Amino acid sequence: MRRAAPALLGLAAVGGLAHAADAGPLAVEAAVTRERLGGGRADWRAHELLAHWRGAQGWSAGAALRHTERFGLDDAQVEGDVAWRIAPRWRAEAELAHSGTHRVLPQWRLRSRAWLLDAGGWNLAAGLGRTLYRSAGVQGSSVVELQAERYAGDFRVAWVGSLTRLDAGGSGGAHTWRFDWYRDERLGLGLLLAAGRELENQPGAGVLALRVRSAALTARWRVTPEWTLTGELATHRVGELYERNGLRVGLRRQF
Repeated sequence: MRRAAPALLGLAAVGGLAHAADAGPLAVEAAVTRERLGGGRADWRAHELLAHWRGAQGWSAGAALRHTERFGLDDAQVEGDVAWRIAPRWRAEAELAHSGTHRVLPQWRLRSRAWLLDAGGWNLAAGLGRTLYRSAGVQGSSVVELQAERYAGDFRVAWVGSLTRLDAGGSGGAHTWRFDWYRDERLGLGLLLAAGRELENQPGAGVLALRVRSAALTARWRVTPEWTLTGELATHRVGELYERNGLRVGLRRQF
């Protein structure tokens, strides 16, 4: 409880800021994730509490509180994000995450990006990020990201390309593709594919840039006007080390 207190305070602070700014609709989601690992490794688990506010003036804010179990180690993390329109066709976004335990998760993670909206039917973004690990000494990394997305009828296609460099040397790129279908407000399905190099904090080895391949199926079903079920079935291959297969289930309440 002592370790979770700063995370709870951070979640409350983001919520207070959003409420003070006359926030629009509020959505709160609780979710659990379990992933089975190969190679004789212990399963990964996660519990999340997420909140998202949408304002009437083109801005939004979110917060997340997470507890994870990875490689037999527990971590807690709090995350906040905000997005706002800085011009009719420009949007800015910022994310900040902190873990007071940081055994496996990074101690700090910062992301920022700028979006150009409706550029020939596409939304385009460029972003920068910084991550700091402290589980095996101070280790940091920097990332540059490019994003593109397009909506066509009931469909959305999106791509993210990233280039990450470790402070100690070494770099790697990754690509993520996402395809979504929205029948209406009640039902949505998605497919995510990713490949490249990803940073992972391995206890005893430090932060490594490992080659990964991932795929995930996502679903969202609004059962009632207030309640929505969410789910994700994913597989994640980390080089020759192990394969991770998991299921995430969430319940969302709209206020």
